[in-house]
Amino acid sequence: MHLRLLICTLLIALSVSRCQSQWRPPVVDITEKDTVGYSFLRDQANVIENAAQLKPFFNKLYLQRTQGGSKVNVVHIGDSHILGNFLTNEVRHRLQNEFGDAGRGVIFPYKLINSNGPRDYLVSSTARWSGTNCTRDLNDITNYGISGFSAITNTPNGAITFRLRDTSASTTSMFTKVTVFFRNDEQSTGVIVEDESTRQLADAVLEDEFSQTFYFDRPVSECTIKLKKGDSKKGLWLDGISIDNERAGLIYHSIGVNGAKFSDFGRSKYFARQMKELTPDLVILSFGTNEAQAKASPALLEKQMDDLISQILTQWPHAAILLTTPADSYLRGKGFNPYMSDVSDIIRQYARKKDYALWDLFNIGGGANSAAAWKSNGLMSSDSVHYSKTGYVAQGKLLYQGLIKGYNEIAASNTAKASGEGKK
Repeated sequence: MHLRLLICTLLIALSVSRCQSQWRPPVVDITEKDTVGYSFLRDQANVIENAAQLKPFFNKLYLQRTQGGSKVNVVHIGDSHILGNFLTNEVRHRLQNEFGDAGRGVIFPYKLINSNGPRDYLVSSTARWSGTNCTRDLNDITNYGISGFSAITNTPNGAITFRLRDTSASTTSMFTKVTVFFRNDEQSTGVIVEDESTRQLADAVLEDEFSQTFYFDRPVSECTIKLKKGDSKKGLWLDGISIDNERAGLIYHSIGVNGAKFSDFGRSKYFARQMKELTPDLVILSFGTNEAQAKASPALLEKQMDDLISQILTQWPHAAILLTTPADSYLRGKGFNPYMSDVSDIIRQYARKKDYALWDLFNIGGGANSAAAWKSNGLMSSDSVHYSKTGYVAQGKLLYQGLIKGYNEIAASNTAKASGEGKK
């Protein structure tokens, strides 16, 4: 009797989780909490240009919100503005609130290689690690993968633990699926994934030379990745992991590297191939700040954008592409940057020529020399290149608004069409 009750409870929970959005109205309200009240911002310009190219993505959001049972994947790639996760976490939280939370997505043990990173999970290890990122290797082709970073250990029986604990919000998230991105070849011992607190050893299901996927029987809040016992001369080259709770909803992967340009990810040999495992419905590309530290060649920058996007679409042609322009900032933190307008225009014109969607943050944020307004309003950090947490939250809200405006047009159209067919 107790077993039958337990099974029934689990089936009900599964049904609710898979259909968590189906009783919501199709159109999403943009509330006062989603808005940004700074007079220098151009709110009327905050729309996705060529949003029709994102229709498959918006349609999938619509189905998840009205029927449930869908998994929607967003991959947001960029530089240090994305690495910190303040901007992307704002978008992630708001989208998941409306369309369901399907998991955290890609994470990496930044602190183990002395880099800054997101603050919504904790990392610890019994091993010694070394590593770097794709901006520091100037070769034409580099060996970096999904995160743009590498973490390498040769410590025998080394282990690394990830815990989904957001200390700023005092919240802990649960998950059941872990994809480990690593060099799964003869130079590696291979890995196992377990949760010591629940005494679970995750089942290894999918495996290739770039990654391996593991499943826990019961939800966990942390996982430990261990090297398999074997040749102590072999080690682990970790590119990152992805966390999934296997519920219907949206995953918003944020991937950034300090100082990154389009070309740095384009030179990363395994990036697009590993990103394929995320099956993205939408890929957002946010670069330009570092390209604008000197006068840019339009032809060269277009080629670098083309190289990266071509690699992504070759590996996963189902992804919609959204390019963004950078918000204004000072030139090396010292004053007006005359190159920001040029780089933003190159990105803008490239998106139009290639028929990609565009979110023009440079224009929405006030245009040329608007960094002064961001700074005077306390929205920039002391280096005048990066933004304060408040500034990134504002940018996240703006991007969320732009996406929801585009989505709402599709949702309203779909609803009207369904209503018309129903009357027939």
